[in-house]
Amino acid sequence: MIWTAGRNQQLGELIAEVFRTADPVPREYRAVIAGGPPGADKTAALDQHGVDRSQFLTVSVNDVLNRMAARALIPVVADRPPLAGAELVHTEAQHVAKRIGLAAVNDGWNVILDVTLASRPSAESWTYALRFSDYSITAVYAGLNIEESVRRSAAAYQRAEEEYRQGRGYGGRYLPPDAIRALDGPAATAARDSIRWVSGAEPASVTAGRTRRGGLPGGAVSAMIDAYRRGQLSLDGLGLEFRARRWPAVPAVCPPALEPAAAVVDDLEPYVPGSFDDVVLAYDRGKLSDDEYEFLAEAANVSVAEPG
Repeated sequence: MIWTAGRNQQLGELIAEVFRTADPVPREYRAVIAGGPPGADKTAALDQHGVDRSQFLTVSVNDVLNRMAARALIPVVADRPPLAGAELVHTEAQHVAKRIGLAAVNDGWNVILDVTLASRPSAESWTYALRFSDYSITAVYAGLNIEESVRRSAAAYQRAEEEYRQGRGYGGRYLPPDAIRALDGPAATAARDSIRWVSGAEPASVTAGRTRRGGLPGGAVSAMIDAYRRGQLSLDGLGLEFRARRWPAVPAVCPPALEPAAAVVDDLEPYVPGSFDDVVLAYDRGKLSDDEYEFLAEAANVSVAEPG
Protein backbone atom coordinates (compact mmCIF):
# COMPACT_ATOMS: atom_id res chain seq x y z
CA MET A 1 0.00 0.00 0.00
CA ILE A 2 1.33 3.41 -0.99
CA TRP A 3 0.17 6.64 0.61
CA THR A 4 -0.82 9.79 -1.28
CA ALA A 5 2.04 12.07 -2.27
CA GLY A 6 1.37 14.73 0.37
CA ARG A 7 1.00 12.16 3.12
CA ASN A 8 4.11 10.33 1.96
CA GLN A 9 6.09 13.55 2.22
CA GLN A 10 4.90 14.02 5.80
CA LEU A 11 5.88 10.46 6.65
CA GLY A 12 9.22 10.91 4.91
CA GLU A 13 9.92 13.93 7.11
CA LEU A 14 9.06 11.86 10.19
CA ILE A 15 11.46 9.12 9.08
CA ALA A 16 14.23 11.63 8.37
CA GLU A 17 13.73 13.05 11.86
CA VAL A 18 14.25 9.60 13.39
CA PHE A 19 17.72 9.35 11.88
CA ARG A 20 18.57 13.01 12.37
CA THR A 21 17.82 12.91 16.10
CA ALA A 22 18.98 9.36 16.86
CA ASP A 23 21.94 8.91 19.16
CA PRO A 24 24.98 7.69 17.20
CA VAL A 25 25.05 3.90 17.12
CA PRO A 26 27.63 1.57 15.57
CA ARG A 27 27.13 0.12 12.12
CA GLU A 28 28.13 -3.40 13.06
CA TYR A 29 25.34 -5.32 11.31
CA ARG A 30 23.83 -6.55 14.57
CA ALA A 31 20.09 -6.99 15.09
CA VAL A 32 17.97 -7.94 18.07
CA ILE A 33 14.37 -9.02 17.52
CA ALA A 34 12.71 -8.27 20.85
CA GLY A 35 9.23 -9.76 21.06
CA GLY A 36 6.50 -9.93 23.65
CA PRO A 37 2.82 -9.21 24.23
CA PRO A 38 1.62 -5.79 25.44
CA GLY A 39 2.96 -4.99 28.88
CA ALA A 40 5.86 -7.46 28.72
CA ASP A 41 9.11 -6.28 30.29
CA LYS A 42 11.30 -6.30 27.20
CA THR A 43 13.86 -4.06 28.89
CA ALA A 44 14.55 -6.72 31.50
CA ALA A 45 14.70 -9.43 28.83
CA LEU A 46 17.25 -7.42 26.84
CA ASP A 47 19.31 -6.79 29.97
CA GLN A 48 19.30 -10.52 30.74
CA HIS A 49 20.72 -11.16 27.27
CA GLY A 50 23.43 -8.53 27.79
CA VAL A 51 22.07 -6.17 25.14
CA ASP A 52 23.35 -2.61 25.57
CA ARG A 53 20.42 -0.65 24.15
CA SER A 54 22.56 2.48 23.71
CA GLN A 55 24.39 0.64 20.92
CA PHE A 56 21.23 0.10 18.86
CA LEU A 57 18.57 2.08 17.05
CA THR A 58 15.21 0.87 18.35
CA VAL A 59 12.45 0.55 15.76
CA SER A 60 8.92 0.20 17.09
CA VAL A 61 5.35 0.79 15.95
CA ASN A 62 4.52 2.40 19.29
CA ASP A 63 7.32 4.95 18.84
CA VAL A 64 6.03 5.73 15.35
CA LEU A 65 2.53 6.30 16.74
CA ASN A 66 3.89 8.75 19.31
CA ARG A 67 5.82 10.60 16.62
CA MET A 68 2.69 10.73 14.48
CA ALA A 69 0.76 12.14 17.44
CA ALA A 70 3.42 14.81 17.92
CA ARG A 71 3.06 15.82 14.27
CA ALA A 72 -0.76 15.77 14.33
CA LEU A 73 -0.82 12.92 11.80
CA ILE A 74 -3.48 10.93 13.66
CA PRO A 75 -7.13 11.69 12.88
CA VAL A 76 -8.68 13.72 15.67
CA VAL A 77 -11.24 12.07 17.95
CA ALA A 78 -13.45 14.82 19.36
CA ASP A 79 -12.57 15.85 22.92
CA ARG A 80 -9.97 13.09 23.23
CA PRO A 81 -6.14 13.04 23.37
CA PRO A 82 -4.13 12.63 20.14
CA LEU A 83 -3.50 8.90 20.62
CA ALA A 84 -7.23 8.17 20.92
CA GLY A 85 -7.26 7.65 17.16
CA ALA A 86 -4.18 5.40 17.09
CA GLU A 87 -6.11 2.39 15.82
CA LEU A 88 -7.11 4.38 12.73
CA VAL A 89 -3.46 4.68 11.66
CA HIS A 90 -2.10 1.45 13.13
CA THR A 91 -1.57 -0.14 9.70
CA GLU A 92 0.15 3.03 8.52
CA ALA A 93 2.45 2.98 11.57
CA GLN A 94 3.43 -0.62 10.75
CA HIS A 95 4.33 0.59 7.25
CA VAL A 96 6.37 3.53 8.57
CA ALA A 97 8.20 1.30 11.05
CA LYS A 98 9.13 -0.93 8.12
CA ARG A 99 10.53 2.06 6.26
CA ILE A 100 12.66 3.06 9.24
CA GLY A 101 13.89 -0.50 9.62
CA LEU A 102 14.76 -0.87 5.94
CA ALA A 103 16.69 2.40 5.83
CA ALA A 104 18.66 1.41 8.93
CA VAL A 105 19.39 -2.16 7.81
CA ASN A 106 20.41 -1.08 4.31
CA ASP A 107 23.19 1.02 5.89
CA GLY A 108 24.27 -1.52 8.50
CA TRP A 109 22.96 0.21 11.63
CA ASN A 110 22.65 -1.91 14.75
CA VAL A 111 18.90 -2.27 15.29
CA ILE A 112 16.47 -3.53 17.90
CA LEU A 113 13.15 -4.46 16.33
CA ASP A 114 10.76 -3.91 19.25
CA VAL A 115 7.80 -6.02 18.12
CA THR A 116 5.02 -8.29 19.29
CA LEU A 117 6.57 -11.18 17.34
CA ALA A 118 3.15 -12.62 16.59
CA SER A 119 3.03 -12.27 12.79
CA ARG A 120 4.75 -15.05 10.89
CA PRO A 121 4.79 -13.13 7.56
CA SER A 122 6.55 -10.24 9.29
CA ALA A 123 8.98 -12.41 11.26
CA GLU A 124 10.05 -14.47 8.27
CA SER A 125 10.42 -11.54 5.88
CA TRP A 126 12.55 -9.59 8.34
CA THR A 127 14.82 -12.47 9.28
CA TYR A 128 15.38 -13.04 5.55
CA ALA A 129 16.20 -9.37 4.98
CA LEU A 130 18.58 -9.31 7.95
CA ARG A 131 20.35 -12.52 6.99
CA PHE A 132 20.68 -11.39 3.35
CA SER A 133 22.26 -8.17 4.63
CA ASP A 134 24.79 -10.20 6.65
CA TYR A 135 23.41 -9.31 10.06
CA SER A 136 23.98 -11.39 13.17
CA ILE A 137 20.60 -11.82 14.87
CA THR A 138 19.57 -12.35 18.46
CA ALA A 139 15.95 -13.21 19.21
CA VAL A 140 14.65 -12.24 22.64
CA TYR A 141 11.13 -12.98 23.85
CA ALA A 142 9.63 -11.51 27.02
CA GLY A 143 6.88 -13.92 27.97
CA LEU A 144 3.86 -12.83 29.98
CA ASN A 145 0.62 -14.45 31.12
CA ILE A 146 -2.11 -13.18 28.81
CA GLU A 147 -4.39 -11.96 31.62
CA GLU A 148 -1.47 -10.10 33.16
CA SER A 149 -0.88 -8.55 29.74
CA VAL A 150 -4.49 -7.35 29.73
CA ARG A 151 -4.11 -5.93 33.24
CA ARG A 152 -0.82 -4.14 32.54
CA SER A 153 -2.12 -2.69 29.28
CA ALA A 154 -5.19 -1.26 31.01
CA ALA A 155 -3.02 0.23 33.75
CA ALA A 156 -0.61 1.76 31.23
CA TYR A 157 -3.54 3.29 29.37
CA GLN A 158 -4.94 4.87 32.52
CA ARG A 159 -1.50 6.27 33.49
CA ALA A 160 -1.05 7.83 30.06
CA GLU A 161 -4.53 9.35 30.18
CA GLU A 162 -3.81 10.89 33.58
CA GLU A 163 -0.46 12.26 32.39
CA TYR A 164 -2.24 13.90 29.45
CA ARG A 165 -4.70 15.55 31.83
CA GLN A 166 -1.67 16.92 33.65
CA GLY A 167 -0.23 18.34 30.42
CA ARG A 168 2.24 15.57 29.52
CA GLY A 169 2.30 13.23 26.56
CA TYR A 170 -0.36 12.38 23.98
CA GLY A 171 -2.78 10.29 26.01
CA GLY A 172 -3.19 6.55 26.12
CA ARG A 173 -3.39 4.03 23.34
CA TYR A 174 -6.33 1.76 24.09
CA LEU A 175 -5.66 -1.93 23.44
CA PRO A 176 -8.84 -4.04 23.38
CA PRO A 177 -8.64 -6.90 25.93
CA ASP A 178 -10.15 -9.39 23.47
CA ALA A 179 -7.46 -8.51 20.91
CA ILE A 180 -4.74 -9.13 23.51
CA ARG A 181 -6.32 -12.48 24.43
CA ALA A 182 -6.34 -13.43 20.74
CA LEU A 183 -2.53 -13.46 20.89
CA ASP A 184 -2.72 -16.53 23.13
CA GLY A 185 -2.83 -19.13 20.40
CA PRO A 186 -0.84 -21.22 17.91
CA ALA A 187 -0.78 -18.55 15.19
CA ALA A 188 1.34 -16.20 17.32
CA THR A 189 3.52 -19.05 18.60
CA ALA A 190 4.31 -20.04 15.01
CA ALA A 191 5.95 -16.66 14.42
CA ARG A 192 8.37 -17.19 17.29
CA ASP A 193 9.13 -20.74 16.23
CA SER A 194 9.83 -19.66 12.65
CA ILE A 195 12.88 -17.56 13.58
CA ARG A 196 14.54 -19.66 16.28
CA TRP A 197 17.00 -21.07 13.79
CA VAL A 198 18.61 -17.67 13.14
CA SER A 199 19.17 -16.53 16.72
CA GLY A 200 22.84 -16.49 17.69
CA ALA A 201 24.11 -17.66 14.31
CA GLU A 202 26.88 -15.59 12.75
CA PRO A 203 26.37 -14.53 9.13
CA ALA A 204 28.24 -16.40 6.41
CA SER A 205 30.54 -13.45 5.76
CA VAL A 206 31.89 -13.64 9.31
CA THR A 207 32.39 -17.40 9.39
CA ALA A 208 34.01 -17.27 5.95
CA GLY A 209 36.25 -14.33 6.87
CA ARG A 210 35.06 -12.19 3.99
CA THR A 211 33.76 -8.62 3.83
CA ARG A 212 30.12 -8.23 4.73
CA ARG A 213 27.82 -7.96 1.74
CA GLY A 214 25.56 -5.38 3.35
CA GLY A 215 22.49 -3.87 1.77
CA LEU A 216 19.07 -5.32 1.02
CA PRO A 217 18.27 -7.63 -1.91
CA GLY A 218 17.03 -4.80 -4.15
CA GLY A 219 17.33 -6.46 -7.52
CA ALA A 220 15.81 -5.16 -10.75
CA VAL A 221 13.86 -2.27 -9.20
CA SER A 222 16.89 -0.85 -7.42
CA ALA A 223 19.02 -1.36 -10.52
CA MET A 224 16.54 0.60 -12.67
CA ILE A 225 16.45 3.47 -10.18
CA ASP A 226 20.26 3.54 -10.05
CA ALA A 227 20.35 3.60 -13.87
CA TYR A 228 17.99 6.57 -13.80
CA ARG A 229 20.19 8.30 -11.24
CA ARG A 230 23.24 7.79 -13.49
CA GLY A 231 21.40 9.28 -16.47
CA GLN A 232 21.24 5.99 -18.32
CA LEU A 233 17.44 5.92 -18.19
CA SER A 234 15.00 8.81 -18.44
CA LEU A 235 12.17 9.28 -15.95
CA ASP A 236 9.67 8.49 -18.73
CA GLY A 237 11.66 5.38 -19.57
CA LEU A 238 11.66 4.36 -15.93
CA GLY A 239 7.91 4.94 -15.84
CA LEU A 240 7.45 2.66 -18.86
CA GLU A 241 9.45 -0.07 -17.12
CA PHE A 242 7.28 0.35 -14.03
CA ARG A 243 4.06 0.13 -16.05
CA ALA A 244 5.19 -3.09 -17.69
CA ARG A 245 6.43 -4.67 -14.47
CA ARG A 246 4.45 -7.24 -12.49
CA TRP A 247 4.70 -5.97 -8.95
CA PRO A 248 4.64 -8.60 -6.20
CA ALA A 249 2.13 -7.94 -3.44
CA VAL A 250 3.19 -7.18 0.11
CA PRO A 251 1.25 -9.46 2.48
CA ALA A 252 -0.73 -8.05 5.37
CA VAL A 253 0.96 -8.09 8.74
CA CYS A 254 -1.77 -10.29 10.22
CA PRO A 255 -2.59 -13.60 8.58
CA PRO A 256 -6.29 -14.56 8.75
CA ALA A 257 -5.83 -16.72 11.85
CA LEU A 258 -4.43 -13.73 13.72
CA GLU A 259 -6.94 -11.14 12.53
CA PRO A 260 -8.81 -10.92 15.88
CA ALA A 261 -5.54 -9.70 17.43
CA ALA A 262 -4.73 -7.19 14.66
CA ALA A 263 -5.21 -4.08 16.82
CA VAL A 264 -2.42 -5.12 19.21
CA VAL A 265 0.05 -6.71 16.77
CA ASP A 266 2.92 -4.23 16.67
CA ASP A 267 4.99 -6.14 14.13
CA LEU A 268 6.57 -4.35 11.21
CA GLU A 269 4.95 -4.66 7.80
CA PRO A 270 6.65 -7.47 5.84
CA TYR A 271 9.38 -6.55 3.37
CA VAL A 272 9.14 -8.04 -0.13
CA PRO A 273 12.25 -7.63 -2.32
CA GLY A 274 11.40 -6.38 -5.80
CA SER A 275 8.10 -4.86 -4.67
CA PHE A 276 7.32 -1.16 -4.46
CA ASP A 277 9.11 -1.35 -1.08
CA ASP A 278 12.37 -0.82 -2.98
CA VAL A 279 11.02 2.38 -4.56
CA VAL A 280 9.98 3.71 -1.15
CA LEU A 281 13.40 2.83 0.25
CA ALA A 282 15.07 4.76 -2.59
CA TYR A 283 12.84 7.73 -1.75
CA ASP A 284 13.71 7.52 1.96
CA ARG A 285 17.42 7.39 1.08
CA GLY A 286 17.12 10.58 -0.97
CA LYS A 287 17.44 8.94 -4.37
CA LEU A 288 14.02 10.14 -5.52
CA SER A 289 12.30 13.49 -5.07
CA ASP A 290 8.67 13.91 -4.04
CA ASP A 291 7.65 14.55 -7.65
CA GLU A 292 9.61 11.55 -8.94
CA TYR A 293 8.08 9.33 -6.27
CA GLU A 294 4.56 10.47 -7.16
CA PHE A 295 5.19 9.88 -10.87
CA LEU A 296 6.54 6.37 -10.27
CA ALA A 297 3.73 5.45 -7.87
CA GLU A 298 1.23 6.39 -10.56
CA ALA A 299 3.20 4.52 -13.23
CA ALA A 300 3.33 1.40 -11.07
CA ASN A 301 -0.45 1.67 -10.56
CA VAL A 302 -0.01 0.79 -6.91
CA SER A 303 -3.00 1.18 -4.61
CA VAL A 304 -3.06 4.63 -3.08
CA ALA A 305 -4.42 5.08 0.43
CA GLU A 306 -5.59 7.93 2.57
CA PRO A 307 -4.76 7.85 6.29
CA GLY A 308 -7.40 6.58 8.69
